Amino acid sequence: MAGVTFFHYIHKDSILHKMDGRLKLLCMLIISIAAGFASQWQHYLAPLCVIIIALAAAKLPVAALLKDMKFFAVIILIVFVADAFNIKGDPIPGFPVDYVSIQGVAAGLRFAGRLILIITACSVMTGTTSLLTFKNVIEWYLRPVPFIPEVRVATMINLTFVLIPVIFDSYTEMRDAQKSRCVQLRKNPVKRVSFIVFPLLEQTLRRADEIVYAMESRCYSELRTRAVFKTKKIDWLILAICLLSFLFVILS
Repeated sequence: MAGVTFFHYIHKDSILHKMDGRLKLLCMLIISIAAGFASQWQHYLAPLCVIIIALAAAKLPVAALLKDMKFFAVIILIVFVADAFNIKGDPIPGFPVDYVSIQGVAAGLRFAGRLILIITACSVMTGTTSLLTFKNVIEWYLRPVPFIPEVRVATMINLTFVLIPVIFDSYTEMRDAQKSRCVQLRKNPVKRVSFIVFPLLEQTLRRADEIVYAMESRCYSELRTRAVFKTKKIDWLILAICLLSFLFVILS
């Protein structure tokens, strides 16, 4: 298997691993919303400090997570370039292209900061929460909502998070296999992309079929015993820290 860490559950003995999944998901949403509302550089410090403390407390491999951030580098680069060229403002002194503005570059950097914070917060959530616990948490939140089959929806979301690491792992394996065959030396970029995209799509669909067959062979049913959650004082303290970070961004 390829060594991709993103969206993988990493078993550790830490406070976040033992934390109530319901409050943990709520903390992730609060930090993500705070990052989305951040507009000034000081606004990014509050969620960034919380995420850094969470990574240290969860004992997650920070270097591996930062390395896997390259999967989102293309999206960040595209939006950054689009903002830099499309948002009008003062031109950058000495820059050869007049269409690039200081305001556009600042907007692109703000977007990149928000996206990195949100992705890292999600990686902390998935890295410290097993898929079964994540499914039970989603089901618990959806249970009071009328006319929504909470078990079915929770299972669908859970299967989505099952396939995301599979896609990343498959992509890394195929990329390494193509490099060993010197496919990157081909001049046609369409050919290089097609050698990865189509096998990756085929393998992902085949993996999805295997999951469906495995569930059917085990007589999967929505009638299951409900999970029991336990909340500790430290869990409420972590939630309070996340709320303070959110209030700092909103009120300042």
